[in-house]
Amino acid sequence: MSTTAGSFQGLQQVLCFALAGEAYALPILKVREIQAQATLTRIPKAPAYMPGVINLRGAIVPILELRQRFSLGDAPEETRPVIVIVEVQGRTLGIRVDSVSDVLDLDAAAIRPAPELGTQSALGREFISGLASLPGGSGTDTMLILLDLDRLLSDSELLALDSATA
Repeated sequence: MSTTAGSFQGLQQVLCFALAGEAYALPILKVREIQAQATLTRIPKAPAYMPGVINLRGAIVPILELRQRFSLGDAPEETRPVIVIVEVQGRTLGIRVDSVSDVLDLDAAAIRPAPELGTQSALGREFISGLASLPGGSGTDTMLILLDLDRLLSDSELLALDSATA
């Protein structure tokens, strides 16, 4: 069964990852690869949420630090971040996360719209495409936050990324 952008029909495959102790997911169709080891080159005057770029087989790929982007603070020292290479609005970007866990098939019926949180939420509702509840091992459910990558950056931020990596 196929899914169309913006609608949840049938099953949707998502890549699950952790960020500041919370479970997040993004559509697997947006993921190109996962880089556990990558050398980051810093770009002068880049925004705080863009710590630098990596060289991915000859292509310069900007990296977004999701902890910075979502105002979640710095990662603990023992965290070994992973870079997920994704496709966002025709651009290849890397997003740095605390860890990647697995790929899940989410039933469309399990996905709920993001609640209205007001304007002061740390993670703006505009980044969230939905929430899903996953059964936990101890009888408690885990909330999975589904990100909308196409709305992760504004048009002006995408232009800033383009000029920073040009």
